[in-house]
Amino acid sequence: MAIYTPRQAPSRSQKNGSKPRRFTKLIGLLLRRNTRAVQFRAQTMVSGAHRAWQLKRLAQIAVLLVVLAGGLAAIVWGATQLLFRSDIFRLTDIRISGVRITTERQILDLAGLQQGNSLLQFNAKAAEAKIAAHPWVDQVKIKAQWPSAVDITVREYQPFALVNVEEGKERRLRYVSREGHVFAEVGQGQEFDFPVITGVVSRKDVTADQFVKGGLAEAACNFLFLASKGNAILPIQSVSEVHVDPQHGLIVYLLDRPFPVYFGKDRLQTKYFRLVKVLEQLYAKKQVEAVKEIRMDYSDDKILVAGAELDR
Repeated sequence: MAIYTPRQAPSRSQKNGSKPRRFTKLIGLLLRRNTRAVQFRAQTMVSGAHRAWQLKRLAQIAVLLVVLAGGLAAIVWGATQLLFRSDIFRLTDIRISGVRITTERQILDLAGLQQGNSLLQFNAKAAEAKIAAHPWVDQVKIKAQWPSAVDITVREYQPFALVNVEEGKERRLRYVSREGHVFAEVGQGQEFDFPVITGVVSRKDVTADQFVKGGLAEAACNFLFLASKGNAILPIQSVSEVHVDPQHGLIVYLLDRPFPVYFGKDRLQTKYFRLVKVLEQLYAKKQVEAVKEIRMDYSDDKILVAGAELDR
């Protein structure tokens, strides 16, 4: 048996009560939005003030760093000036070795050195470069001996021969080293008792103050090097001139002997020792005075001696 319970109809007061609840919710929502807007504006104002404070702080730090850097630079500059003026680093001893043609005064002037200068202000590398530019200087080494001394060691070029270099219409007599390096010009009062290489043309036989590799000028230097080894029959002291000729090659003239010796362009060592044997026979037979010319380039296995007879 089912029991039926009738539903009660809502009263008028309950129906009218829903409107005040909805109105209350709407007012609360509006108030909440206004509160959030106020909070956001407050937070924005706080963030802007914090950023301004940070920038001001960074500016203060930057100014402080600049002041510190300037103070440190002033301290360093002052200390440097005191060191430069200090007597501890004043040059009292300048030692120069190896000079023969160059003078100590020339070396000191090129290096910019003098007694009393501060060693702290001396640039050894720059001084070496200036001294090395001297035409007689081959190598130079400068060593500072702290706190007040400098050692300068110079190695000069050693003259081996002279070369008469043709430069256009001019001819310049210069020194040559054993290595074929052409250096200083022969000055008044300087030594010139060396064999002379003639017929050399600038930029053809000599470039950058060096004999061209494989050229006739280098061959002439090589011939003199053979003669410098001390052979008694044909020493370098007996050679007066080695002429470089594009057609005939090397033409050698001996001291106090008017006849030319035609060497050609190749096999210099072989021809040199053959010439030694020829001269030995001529001296032994006393026929040197009758010789008019010697042709070492006559053929590969024969030598022509004009004006004298030799054993075959």
